[in-house]
Amino acid sequence: MIEVIIKGYGWGLILSLSFGAGFFSLLHTSIEQGYKKGLLIALGMVLSDLFFIALCVFAASFVENQLRQLDSEIRMVGFVALIILGISTYRKKATDPNHIQPPASSNFIYIMKGIIINSINPLTLLFWFGMVAITKSDSFTLIEIVVFFSVTLGAMFFHQFIICYSANKVKHLLSLKTQQLLNHIIGFVFVIVGLVLLWPVLQKII
Repeated sequence: MIEVIIKGYGWGLILSLSFGAGFFSLLHTSIEQGYKKGLLIALGMVLSDLFFIALCVFAASFVENQLRQLDSEIRMVGFVALIILGISTYRKKATDPNHIQPPASSNFIYIMKGIIINSINPLTLLFWFGMVAITKSDSFTLIEIVVFFSVTLGAMFFHQFIICYSANKVKHLLSLKTQQLLNHIIGFVFVIVGLVLLWPVLQKII
């Protein structure tokens, strides 16, 4: 069981440090709205991952078949969502971190944002399906599978908390010009991730 916990923590650490759309969204929200709002997005991402894990564990054969059939459609939806998110972030004006007003959006909106950002990436489902396959190939018992994924998600959320808290603490050191540059970089990252998702579909058309 110790080995299962160590493996789960290791994967959680790796996933929390992956520089995808979710990571930059956590960073951006924590700087502009505070680390608590960033944590709500992290919570949404974890809830999304939990759903995918449950889906992969208890309906592995269905996931595998449907994923292959709907791959292009899923990628198109993800591309459109990320492009919209990228453009809106790129065009967003920087604000003085010392005078940021509390957002009017409810906590539920931030949680849903985390769920959407994580769910629109088809690689998320592919990854968790692969992880479930690994646990089965290693002959994990049901209890070990539950422990493994619980530790993985717990480690992810813990390190995301550190990321959000650290980003919020350094925001006062950022000038408006630096914040605007960060908005441009994060918006650009969203667009690139969207194009990466769409590329396999374009290859089929070409």
